[in-house]
Parts: sequence; structure tokens; C-alpha cells
Amino acid sequence: MRRLKACILVPTKNEEASIEKVIRGLQTAFDLSRYDPPHIIVVDDSTDDTRRVATEAGAQVLVGGGRGLGSAVYEGLKTAADLDCDFILTIDGDGQADVSELPRFLEPLERGEADLVIASRFKHAGLVRYRYRFINQFGTNVLAAMLRRFTGLPLTDSHGGIRAMRRVVAEELEMLGSHTYVQETIIDAAEKGFRIAEIPSVWNPRLHGTSRVVSSIPKYVFYTLPVLMLRSGQHIRLLYSGGIVLIGLALLYFFVILAEAQFNIKGLGDRVPAFVWITLMISIGFQCFFAGLMLQLIKEMKYRVDRIGRRSAVSGDRHPSRADATFTS
Repeated sequence: MRRLKACILVPTKNEEASIEKVIRGLQTAFDLSRYDPPHIIVVDDSTDDTRRVATEAGAQVLVGGGRGLGSAVYEGLKTAADLDCDFILTIDGDGQADVSELPRFLEPLERGEADLVIASRFKHAGLVRYRYRFINQFGTNVLAAMLRRFTGLPLTDSHGGIRAMRRVVAEELEMLGSHTYVQETIIDAAEKGFRIAEIPSVWNPRLHGTSRVVSSIPKYVFYTLPVLMLRSGQHIRLLYSGGIVLIGLALLYFFVILAEAQFNIKGLGDRVPAFVWITLMISIGFQCFFAGLMLQLIKEMKYRVDRIGRRSAVSGDRHPSRADATFTS
């Protein structure tokens, strides 16, 4: 039987104290499996010795470019998609995710039950092995609720530390944000009809340093919300409909004033404040409408720019069959 190949992507920022243990753990997790030794890619934005430690531990190191975690992971996923591998995994480099769980994330892919498998720290009680701050839990709940709304899937976590995917999911990935890859990969996979599974995963206390990616979950939520709204297409519904409603109300107000003046144009001379309001409402309405249009154009331009220099779409016989996005527990 042919041995399967996996590529593992590890985003890092100043993780020299933990990255060697993570890499060694990844290698050990595959030692007794029917996989070849994994190709490990560390995407790094560090100012410490993370790159040297990772290289000495046997990982390929890519420079993140300082544009944010999402941008770095996007480039890493595209690099991994160009390699000869069956599946691609991502895992945080801070040591909080349990590397021994990785083979479990590959099982639904091997059985053909899913195209993307994501981790949940809240699938059931006891998975988070330290006191998780209430405000962080609240922010996570908000993001998970948005993902449920945008994808129609009963997701319980917004950014678990492990995920596994077929290579085609990474090949076709499109992203907008520089920090929102964990949510955007889910939304993108659902939009493209890939099957998504969520499985429980433990979350250990951080042993070295503090989080540099999300120092404040509420702040992260406020940064993430606009990107996810744009990604999901909600900006069109909100801005277009908001603009039309404002213009409609302005016109209705004008006809009310005209009726009060018994449709006598000369009788409207003393209603200047009302006309100021009508003009303002129409102006804001048009601005909302065209803001939605501009955002949509920017979104499409971002996708087109990201495609420049990438490979042409792979032939259809390499793509798994896809029905509507489904969720498996």
C-alpha cells in the first residue's frame, strides 16, 4: 500500500523556546503511522532565534513578511499546496495544541468523510486545561456564532489550534484579511462546497511567553468582524439595502411634505430644514450604495492580485467530488 504524505504548516512569532519541542513532537506523532515523515514548514515573523532553532530541528523555514499571521499562513498554505503531499495540516507553534492528536484529524480525510477538519476546544467540557478568561470566551462565542451564520454549520469554536485539509482546499483558498485565516478558511471551504468536520481537541496552558497574535480577544473580534462581513458578502446586503432604504425614506418624506402643502410648490418655501434632511438622507443613501459597490470591487481585485503568479487551476480529475457543504461530527 502506498504510504501517504502530509505537509504540516506551523506559524510562529518569537517561539524559540517552544518550536523545537513542537517540531520534535510532530515528527514523533508520525513515526508509527502509515505516513512518510512529514514535511514541516515554519512560517516565521520572529525577531529571536526561532528560524535557526526550527531549521536545526529539520523544518523548512519561510519568512512571513511581517504582514500579519493570516498573510503568512496563506503563503505557507500555497507553498504546501505546490508540494507532493496528500494532506496539509496547520498547528500553532506555541505548544498549546497537542501534537499527538494530529493523526485523528487525518482520519476523516482518509475515509473520504471530509475535505477540511477543524479543531474545537469547546465540543465538550474539559478540553481547555486551564482557566479560560470569560472575555476571551465571549469573543470566541461571537466569532463562532458568525461562522454558524455564514456557513450554516453547527460550529462550536472559531479558531482551534489544529486543522487538516486535502491539498485542493489550500490550492483553491482565497483570503482577504491579514489575521483572519482561521475563520476565512472555513468560510472559503463552505462557499466552495467542501465538506467540513469539527472534532474535539485539547488546549494546554502556554508554557513559554504570551500570545503575540491575539493579545486581546475583544480587540481581535472588532478587527475580524469587518473582514468576515466583507468575506461573507454581508456588506452588499447591509450597504445596498441601507442605501436604498435611506433614499426611499427621503422620497417618502418629500411626498409627505408635498401633501401637507397640498401639492403647491410655492408652499414649500418655509420647509427648508426638511429639505436639508431629505438631501442629507439621499446623499448618505447613495454613499452607502456606492461604498458597497467599491468594497465588492476591492474584494474582487484582492482575489485577482493573489492569483497573479499562482499556478493555473489544476485539472478536474484531481479534485474530490463536491456536493453542498456538509458538516460531520
